[in-house]
Amino acid sequence: MKVFPLRWYRFRSLRVIVTVFFLLAAGMVEAAPNVPKARIAVLGGTFLNDIIFHRDGLIQSEFTIDTKVGKSPTIYYAEYEGLPFYYVDSHGGGKWLETWVALYDLGVEEAVGGATAGAINRSMNVYDYVIPDDFIDLNIDRPIRIPHEVYRDPDAIPLPRFVPAVDTDIRDILLDETRKAILDNKKYEDISIHDGGVIIQSRGGRFETVAEVEMMARMGGDVVTMSVGTEMAYSRMLGINYANIIVISNPAEGRNQWDFSLMEELYPRVNPLSLDIVLAALPRIAGLEGKPRVSDGLINHPEMTSQPTDKKH
Repeated sequence: MKVFPLRWYRFRSLRVIVTVFFLLAAGMVEAAPNVPKARIAVLGGTFLNDIIFHRDGLIQSEFTIDTKVGKSPTIYYAEYEGLPFYYVDSHGGGKWLETWVALYDLGVEEAVGGATAGAINRSMNVYDYVIPDDFIDLNIDRPIRIPHEVYRDPDAIPLPRFVPAVDTDIRDILLDETRKAILDNKKYEDISIHDGGVIIQSRGGRFETVAEVEMMARMGGDVVTMSVGTEMAYSRMLGINYANIIVISNPAEGRNQWDFSLMEELYPRVNPLSLDIVLAALPRIAGLEGKPRVSDGLINHPEMTSQPTDKKH
């Protein structure tokens, strides 16, 4: 019998361990295609809070996936009247980039977001709904762009335009469903609906000063909030059609007096209403599949060189 030195066994054991590790890793990478499929995503914020978890029959399962920028937040697979969609709570819980890269990796094509916000525009009152059409991003701490290695096309040259800043088809659907939910219901007769508005995304972590709000008003902002500007930017960078809903939760600082007791009545009232609007919009958004969209061609630009490329060489 041939006798092998002890170091051989150690080496062999190490090889086995390494081999098993890579097989397991490969299995984890391949797990993403096995999660339930959906074309549509809903991103929750304070306009929904946790209301979706209290509606029977919506959430079916949950999972995470590994992306090239890190592990995703928990993604919930849900169904409404047989229509599948993904739900991400609280804008991804601080995983801004990981959230949107995960949705891109999962093949999401349509997305709906939203938030509550402070009203800069004096014509906008608490409880009002705004269906925005533009944004100003004052973010200072989130990545400005999607890393190039994320894109499926290695030759992609992403340089997104934001004219328009949101998908007009989804925006029109959200506006229509908001009107249906509010205008014919007497218990919402105090709520106005604003067709269009400029979101200013503040840096987050605190409320703005009165002077900052005055500056934002002069910049053309209608509402100020902390997260949906990032969603508007990332969705376009990844070619995902996106629009959102804003609910006025308070006057922006210096616009009027308010305190946090306002929220005790606000959220129980607007969260169920916002979910009703989003759910009613989902079948119509699903019906957009295959339709040419306004953002087609706004993501990538042709390579700019000083000389034309000779394809023969």
